[in-house]
Amino acid sequence: MREAASKSQNWRERLSMSRNLGKGFAAPGGEFTRALYEWALTDKGNFLGGLLIGRRIVELGSGMMPYGYALASTCKAKNFVAVEPFYGDVQLSSVLSWIDKRGGNLKRIPFKVETTDMLEYLNKSPDGLLCMLACGIEDCILPGLDYRRKVEGELSRVLESDAFFISSQSDLYPRDLRSLEISYPRPSNPRVFDRLRLHGRKEAFERYGDKIEGLIHGNYLEPRS
Repeated sequence: MREAASKSQNWRERLSMSRNLGKGFAAPGGEFTRALYEWALTDKGNFLGGLLIGRRIVELGSGMMPYGYALASTCKAKNFVAVEPFYGDVQLSSVLSWIDKRGGNLKRIPFKVETTDMLEYLNKSPDGLLCMLACGIEDCILPGLDYRRKVEGELSRVLESDAFFISSQSDLYPRDLRSLEISYPRPSNPRVFDRLRLHGRKEAFERYGDKIEGLIHGNYLEPRS
């Protein structure tokens, strides 16, 4: 029964399976990542390219859509890993389809899909090597507060010293990192605003200060120490 649900093309059946496992809910996801990707292509959002170039990008809970890979490749990241325990097969197909449709117009970068739980993935990751991305990882799809706190602690550990954890409409909030928060309009629907936070150490804010300085002219909250 569980194996059949894990291969079902009906996301509701996968959602039921994930609830039974007690490891969070299999939300299809992708729309928040899509909004961030599309905003990164605008004049006000293109600073993200400077933060991601040459980085090892890991997206937690990437869902069904290919926009994490699209963001990483457009921003010339070194590589991309999609961590998706419930829709890994769909994620892989969507990325391959994205690459195929764009042909030579796309800067292709190495990628892989990890069909594992985000905490399990972080636990086995080395210290200080990654640039992390989370879009739409809200409390309602996580197993609980204790799980969230463990993920946040691991995020701080694996984050490269001068890189950011980029969190869009996500409740993950590593308390030992500085943060900068803004809201931005979705290019596809400017009446809808998403919350974006950059979490990082002093080194990250010092390195990219010139790129994020313009954010203070928008909806901006002071960095927290």
